[in-house]
Amino acid sequence: MIKILFFITFIYSIVLASDIKLASSIFNAIAIDLTKKDKPKVYLHENIKSIQQYPKNLDIVKNCKIADIVILSTIKDIPSLCKDKILFGTRYTHLKDKRVIGAFFWQKGRPNILFYRDRLEKRYIKLDASFDKYIEK
Repeated sequence: MIKILFFITFIYSIVLASDIKLASSIFNAIAIDLTKKDKPKVYLHENIKSIQQYPKNLDIVKNCKIADIVILSTIKDIPSLCKDKILFGTRYTHLKDKRVIGAFFWQKGRPNILFYRDRLEKRYIKLDASFDKYIEK
């Protein structure tokens, strides 16, 4: 029984680690394309494990004032210095807030990316054609 539990835990940790690396790669690509910078300054509003463990080409900053983009794990209590920055969510429900231009979230075990065209246009952001299938009107 102990061997079975160990095996299940081991497999789960491998799957979880691969999901975290995938999420990190997606956040990296999105932040770079949204800001058009090679190493954008990213402020994490609350704890976002996948970005903190594998930031790759992101410069994680502790001060929203110097950030190029804010990645939200919650929509509550966004610092006032962040409100004029590019806001990107980690949950589908974050898209209810009109200031949030897009979100990356998991649904039924699969990653989903969604942007709203009007919000991108309002900020004069033109994404790479590889993101076209994730943009809704």
